[in-house]
Amino acid sequence: MGKKTMVAFTSWLVVALSATQATAAEASLPAPKTPGQDAVVELSPFMVNTSKDVGYLAENTLAGSRLNARLRDTAGSVSVFTREFLDDLGITDLARLLEYSVNSEVDTNAWQAGSGQNPAITGENLLNRTLIRGLAASQGMDYFTNITNGDPYRVARFEDTRGPNSILFGIGAPGGLLNQSSKIALTHGDSANLRYGFGSWERSRSELDVNKVLSKDKLAVSLAAVDQENGGWRQFDFQDKERIFGAVTFRPARTLTLQAMGETGRDASAVMKSMPPSDEFLAWYDNRTGRGVDAVTVTPATANPSAALVALGITARNGASSGQNRRAVFIENNGAVFDAIGTYLTGTYNNAAVRAPDGTRGVTGSGLVINDPKLYPRWANAGGPGMFRRQRLHNYTLTADWQPTKNLVFNIAHHFQETNLVSRILVGSDPTLRGDPNRTLGLNGPSNPYAGRLYFDGNWRGDIHDGDYRESRLSASYSLNSKNKWLGRHRFAGSWAKSDQSDIHALSWLSLVGRPFNAVPNNANNRVTVRNYVTEGDYGTYRVGDWRSLPAKLNFGGRSFDLAFVNDAAGANNSGMTQGMNSLLGVVQSYLWQDKLVTTLGYREDKVEITQLGYHDDPVLGNVVDHNPATATVTKLTARTLSVGGVYHVSDWLSLIANRSSNVGVPPLARTVFPLGNLAPLSKGKGEDYGIGLDLLEGRVSARIVYFTSNEKGRITSAGLGGAPGRNSRVMDAFASVLVGSGLPFSPSQWASIYKTYTPPANAIASDFVSEGYEARITTNVTRNWRLIANYSYTDSGRTNLATEMVAWYGLKPAEGVRLVQGVTQDSSGRYVVDAKAFEPGGTVGKWIELGAMHPNANLSTLATGTGGVTVAQEIFDLVDALNDEKEQQEKRWGVRPHKISLFTAYDFKEGFLKGFTVGGGWRWRSANVIGSDARGNEITGKEIAAADMMMAYARKFKGLPGRVRFQVNLSNLLDQTDIIPVRLSTSAGAPDGFVLPAGRGVAYSRYDLVAPREIRFTTTYSF
Repeated sequence: MGKKTMVAFTSWLVVALSATQATAAEASLPAPKTPGQDAVVELSPFMVNTSKDVGYLAENTLAGSRLNARLRDTAGSVSVFTREFLDDLGITDLARLLEYSVNSEVDTNAWQAGSGQNPAITGENLLNRTLIRGLAASQGMDYFTNITNGDPYRVARFEDTRGPNSILFGIGAPGGLLNQSSKIALTHGDSANLRYGFGSWERSRSELDVNKVLSKDKLAVSLAAVDQENGGWRQFDFQDKERIFGAVTFRPARTLTLQAMGETGRDASAVMKSMPPSDEFLAWYDNRTGRGVDAVTVTPATANPSAALVALGITARNGASSGQNRRAVFIENNGAVFDAIGTYLTGTYNNAAVRAPDGTRGVTGSGLVINDPKLYPRWANAGGPGMFRRQRLHNYTLTADWQPTKNLVFNIAHHFQETNLVSRILVGSDPTLRGDPNRTLGLNGPSNPYAGRLYFDGNWRGDIHDGDYRESRLSASYSLNSKNKWLGRHRFAGSWAKSDQSDIHALSWLSLVGRPFNAVPNNANNRVTVRNYVTEGDYGTYRVGDWRSLPAKLNFGGRSFDLAFVNDAAGANNSGMTQGMNSLLGVVQSYLWQDKLVTTLGYREDKVEITQLGYHDDPVLGNVVDHNPATATVTKLTARTLSVGGVYHVSDWLSLIANRSSNVGVPPLARTVFPLGNLAPLSKGKGEDYGIGLDLLEGRVSARIVYFTSNEKGRITSAGLGGAPGRNSRVMDAFASVLVGSGLPFSPSQWASIYKTYTPPANAIASDFVSEGYEARITTNVTRNWRLIANYSYTDSGRTNLATEMVAWYGLKPAEGVRLVQGVTQDSSGRYVVDAKAFEPGGTVGKWIELGAMHPNANLSTLATGTGGVTVAQEIFDLVDALNDEKEQQEKRWGVRPHKISLFTAYDFKEGFLKGFTVGGGWRWRSANVIGSDARGNEITGKEIAAADMMMAYARKFKGLPGRVRFQVNLSNLLDQTDIIPVRLSTSAGAPDGFVLPAGRGVAYSRYDLVAPREIRFTTTYSF
């Protein structure tokens, strides 16, 4: 336990014990209580009393209709994680919770082609991305939009709503919603929890949870806090938290309830990819081992490596040594600075020209990651201590519930969140392990003292991400009870809400200040690389150079430079947006035929105004988001969505369920699309659920089995663009050179409008995502002592219709499968020739064909678009070829694990010599993931994931100490199953099935994920 944590925990203990003595003087507590166990007066249909949650079973939810309803009457697919479930598993983070969900998971970007991980993993997103049913999902805080990662210390329960649902969140992700319901101050009794946990890898976490009644049934306050200082199983890992949450409940009258709650805190954690670093050393390393250092080190020259050098693993140059090209490198080991432009770089076995010492050939393939624990152990972390994220957060909610009559209730609420994230990270292929084959530091530089050694380096990226969200909401509910028992009873609810959200995101790169070698501040020529040479065998040194080791000023090329993280160019990585939304919601919930049939109808309309902020140029930072409205672009739209559901109770134990719902997606930040280059439209989601519900053993067993379909049309991503914007500019510039001017078909003014039309500022494309499958969940308190939860899901999901709006804009025609017609061929001379019939006449390629016919010099087969002699015809060929490759790669079931099973059970011993003990255990399993396809088009799968967990606890009272103490131990990954999880093979057209590395090192991977070993956690909870 850290000193700070010990002080905090001791202070809480002293305060709590003092409060205990004061409380004991007033009344003796018959049994220990925890916040949430006291009954509350239910005045509002907009509130759920979580004190009715027993064991793992929850009775009511807001998740189906925004109205408090029994789970068995809810048509949507909803699962509740009760407080007792969270405590049994010792859950302290989202990832652990999702392992025991029905069909949810953390988004690691495995659904996209390529080996990258998403911005949450790399530290850029405000909150971790999640998937439900294979589709993007949203997160909520008390059914308001959530923009920060939650922590269970302040949570009464989590609710997992699967499928799009407009009446829950309107504009949101189509997969569903994971909502956290906050603890509230309870007016019926005092209670408190003090909790401290420690365990593997220097885990240390203290929690406080106190509820105090100031005026019985009228006024109460509660306070919760967490102080966490956790390490991790890999080097340089940490997850620290300091948060405090408070709540007040005031009931000045039986019909009026006022509540306030708020949280402030800060999180700090290491940022680590779940995969090892990139391998650009192995072929060179093997030749160094087999042939000696002298054989694999040379004096760098201005020429590219010869075939002989490439065979040894010296495969490339660090840029061309001409003009203003520079590569500033700072060596952390000795503080030296040199220009690495034009020096040699080593490579690995994904190059067909390299040779192992025994003559084994390399294989052309995609990038490799290190896959030899003898050379780089799994627990190592090449990112080093400089990769981290720090986030501050503040939020509060104010609500008032007023019930002027028995059947009429009003609710008014205001919610606010604000957060600021700062991170320092390595992205893309960094960190990368290489060898240094250069005998000098730079071309014609001094002798290199590190020649022949291994090193890590990379370009450091910074991120400042600010967000805030506020919403004011007025709701009303009216209950109508028909005198005819068959016509039933009905609840009508309406809501008006106004919300405002802002998101300012600036990615940056560590660079020399002043744009010395390129006008773009963060251009590669201005960036600074930080290098660290490792001591081989001392794995603590196997890390990239730390950006914090740099001096305030850097002497480079005879000049002194300030250093700064300078911004990316204006666009998706450096952008600002505000969104204002006015929402109207109507819900009708009807209980018909003596409550046998429960129907829900919801309609929502959202009027949205999205303001894309402009930029100004800062002399140091470059493009900076400008809050001046005059530089902004405003987009207005209206979204209308509908939800319809019904539950028919065939008997007390059997129900039939049907639900149909829709939603509109989250606005894409700074993403523009064809045909006009405007801000991308909102995606649309639809979903259907059909199934049965079971309530057995007098309600002690609750089960639901459903068939579902979900889809999202028009999700916006940058992947799949295929270099189209640059190609458009090159082609139109080439035409301008031969078609514009005196005596030519167009004047400059005429050409300007044509040029604008055919070079829209698009930077993203749209795709559709579909999902279909089955889900089953059983939640039961089998007996008073025994509780169990079990989940099964089968999901088939994937991406379709990639870039259809771009395909239509170009006028490309469909071919067999997902491919497009390639309308360009090469004649016997090698010249590219366009077949006009292969393209739609109204598309952009059709326009290029038309322009090519206007002048002999504009012939598509001869008009060059730039250096290298590339013609317009070849540009068209490359366009179709790139799109076909993207569609074949992206429109697959990447990452899909169709089958998922999880279960957890716990048993309390209430009598006998084991009285006070609780034992529990769980198992989670997921079928093998899709990691590619072979030469015949058959899917290649990775491996199954399976892990067992165990819990044991003992609770007892101590003489003279009010309340109860519970000692608990949790073991995760009980059997210590740590085999790697393949995600992507290294493949190419010549090696579609992948290949094996020399020297018995196994399969060549472009990505595999690491698995944490067995973890043990001890938790002591004092409840009174």
